[in-house]
Amino acid sequence: MSTKRKVYTFYIIAILVMVLVLMLFDLNIMAKAIVGQMIVFCIFVMRSIQTAYQLPDDIDPDTMLSIEPHGKSTAAMPTEKSDHNSNVDLYLRLLIEADEELAKDPTIDQMSPSYNIQLNSRIAERLESLDKDKK
Repeated sequence: MSTKRKVYTFYIIAILVMVLVLMLFDLNIMAKAIVGQMIVFCIFVMRSIQTAYQLPDDIDPDTMLSIEPHGKSTAAMPTEKSDHNSNVDLYLRLLIEADEELAKDPTIDQMSPSYNIQLNSRIAERLESLDKDKK
């Protein structure tokens, strides 16, 4: 029995026991309200179980049915190696370096709105120096 099925079984049994308590015992209004609220919470937990568990990629979380693959062509899969000297990688490297430099400076508040401006100006200085070095 899968874990999800065990959890569902537990909550179904708990709901049935609470319904039997409501039917068999003469409870006051507060006890009935508490038991009724527990039933509603159990239903909410059972409803949220489908998102609480990580499902495999081939199962639709809304219908819990398997998904048929649309096509297994290799055209959709990237075959070329990514360029590690791209502008994005350069920007990220400069961003990390500038952030580390600014983090070491005790006079700069990282929570201030001007922190991003200082970061961008440091990155711009580095990019300009890299352009001058290439020429």
